[in-house]
Amino acid sequence: MNSINYSSYFTYKDEVSRSISWGHWFVLLNIFLALLIGCAYLYNAPTPSTGLGATYLIISWLGHFSFLVFIIYILIFFPLTFLCRSTRTYRVLSIILATVFMTVMLIDVKLYQAIKIHLNLSVLQIFFSQEGFSTGLNYNFLYIATPVVGFIEYLFSKLAWRNHYLHRYQKITVFLTCIFIVSFLTTHIMHIWANAYKYVPITQQKSIFPAYYPMTANTFLKEHGLLVYSGNSESTQIERVVSQTSEKLKYPLSSIKVTPSENPYNVLLITIDGLNFEHMTSEYMPNLTDFAKQHDSYIKNYLGNDTDISASFEMIYGIPAQYIKTVQAEKYSPVIITEMLQQDYKITGYITGSASSTGKQLASISGVRPKNIKSYSTDIQTIQNAVKWISADEWGYRPQFTTIKLTSPSTLYLDSDAQIIYRPQIASRNINLDSLDKDKDDEHLHNRYLNCLYQTDRLLGQLFKTVVDSGYAKNTVIIVTSSSGYNISKFFKDSSSKYSREYHHVPLVISWPDAVIPAKISAITSSQDIAPTIAREILGIQNEEADYTTGANLREIQNRPWVISGSQDELHIISPDQTTIFDKHENTIIYTDNDSERVQPNMSTLIKARKLLNKFSN
Repeated sequence: MNSINYSSYFTYKDEVSRSISWGHWFVLLNIFLALLIGCAYLYNAPTPSTGLGATYLIISWLGHFSFLVFIIYILIFFPLTFLCRSTRTYRVLSIILATVFMTVMLIDVKLYQAIKIHLNLSVLQIFFSQEGFSTGLNYNFLYIATPVVGFIEYLFSKLAWRNHYLHRYQKITVFLTCIFIVSFLTTHIMHIWANAYKYVPITQQKSIFPAYYPMTANTFLKEHGLLVYSGNSESTQIERVVSQTSEKLKYPLSSIKVTPSENPYNVLLITIDGLNFEHMTSEYMPNLTDFAKQHDSYIKNYLGNDTDISASFEMIYGIPAQYIKTVQAEKYSPVIITEMLQQDYKITGYITGSASSTGKQLASISGVRPKNIKSYSTDIQTIQNAVKWISADEWGYRPQFTTIKLTSPSTLYLDSDAQIIYRPQIASRNINLDSLDKDKDDEHLHNRYLNCLYQTDRLLGQLFKTVVDSGYAKNTVIIVTSSSGYNISKFFKDSSSKYSREYHHVPLVISWPDAVIPAKISAITSSQDIAPTIAREILGIQNEEADYTTGANLREIQNRPWVISGSQDELHIISPDQTTIFDKHENTIIYTDNDSERVQPNMSTLIKARKLLNKFSN
C-alpha cells in the first residue's frame, strides 16, 4: 500500500502557520535549556553581598536568557518560516541552528569560568587570527556535549510537534511567558536604579552573562528631579556611599613559611613621582645615574597604571591594582608588611603631600599605621627629616623599613633656593594650570620639569651620602623607582591623556650590600616584582612567589615574554616592544615604541594573562 504524502495537501500559508506554531513551543523548551546552561554562570559568578543583589542575580538570569533565546528566534528562526516551504525542512534547520547556538554558549561558559570574559568579535578575531587555534583551554568536553545537545534539540522538536496544536497547556505557557517578561523588565528597572544610586552589589553584575547590556538612565532621572546627586561630582553620583563588595580575595593562597635572617637588612624604598626612564641621564640626574651604574639597574621596568596610588599598591602587595578596592574594603595586610612586623621591623614613611590625603592613601594601601607616616609640603622638608631619621641612633637598634616619596617632578613645584639650570622656564613657584597655553608654554614648562629633576637629584645625593656616612650602606637595601612617569600633557586642559609607553617606562635601581658586580638587567620587570624580591631576599619567605604575588624575585629574574597589570575595567599585557590593552568589552588597543610594527596578541596569551590577573579572586 502506497504511503500518503499529507504535506501535499497543505498550502504555503498552512506550512508557515504550522511552522510558527511549532516554533513557539520549540522556543519555550529552548528557554529552559538556556536557563540550565546559564546556571553555570551563576555558579562561577561572585556571590552577591546583599539580599537585593542576590535577588537581582536570579531575576536577571530568568529575564536575560529567556530574552536571549526569544531575540534569536525573532531574528533568525522566525524569518526561516517564510523561506522554508516545508515544515520538515524548517524543523531540521532549527535543530541544527539551535544545537550550534547552545554549543557556542557552552564554549562561552568555559571561557567565563576560566578567565571571566565572554565571546565577542574582538575575542573571536584573536582566536581565528592565530595558527592552530590554540587557546590553552580544554574543549574536549564538546565531543560529548555537542551530540547530547543535538539529541536534546531533537527531543524538543518531537515534543513541540506533538503539542503545537494542543491548548491544554495554554494557561501554563501564558504564566511562564509573563514570568519571563516581568523578569526582563524588572532586571532593567533595577539596574537603572542601581546605576543611578551607585549600588555596587547590582552594578558589578553586568559582566556575568553573555551579551548582557542592562539599561541606564542617569540623564533622564537627573532632568526630571528623580536623582539626588552632588553638584560637585563628575560622575553624577549620589551622596550615599555603598561599601559592600561581592568580590572576595584569597591572599595569600597558602600560609606563609619563613626562615628569618639572623642579620636582617634595612630597606629604604624611594619613589619619585613624575620620573621616566629617558630622563635618568648624567645631564639631568647625575647622582641617580652614578648610583645606577654602581648597582643593579633594570632598564625595561614598566608601570601598569597611570596613578601613583596604583603603582604604590603594586609595589607593596605585588598584585595588580584591580584588587585595590577589595583590599581596602576587607582590610587585607600586605604579606611583606605582616612579616616585617613579625620580625620587629620599624616601619616609617616620609612623603611629600597633604597629610590628610596622601598620607591616608599610603596608609590604606600599605597597612602602615598613619601615625608612622610623616607628610611634608616640599621635597626638601621630606628629605631633611628623612636624613635626620636615618642618622638617628634608633636605626642601629632594630631593622628598618623606610619609604620616601618625592613629588617635585610630578607637581613641578620648585623651591625658591633651587638651582636654575635650564632656561627659559616658568618662573613662578606655583604654576597656574588655567593660564597655560600648549603652544606658548610647552618649552618653558619642560625646562621647569628639568630643573625639578635636577633639584630632586641633589636631594637624592644627600640621602645616599647620609646612608654611607652613617655606616648603614653595609646592611641596607636601597630601592629607587618611580610611581608615575613624566607626562607634560596633563598640565594642559585641552590635552588628551592617551596611554604612552614612554610615560610608563620608569627607572628601577636596587643596591644590595652583598652584591659583587653591578648588573644592567634587560629582562622586562614591573612594580609588582618589588614585593616578592623583599619577601624572598630580605625577609626569608620560602613560599613560591605564585602563592602571594603575580611578580617575580628580581635577583632571580629571567627573560619572560610579558608582565601584566590591570584595573577594574582594563587588562594590560606589557611586553618588551609593545603594550596591549583589553578594555572591559575585550576591545584591543596596541601601543608600541616609536610606532614600530604591532603584533596581534594570541588567544593563549590572553587566557594566561587573564588567569594570572584573576588568580587571587575567590
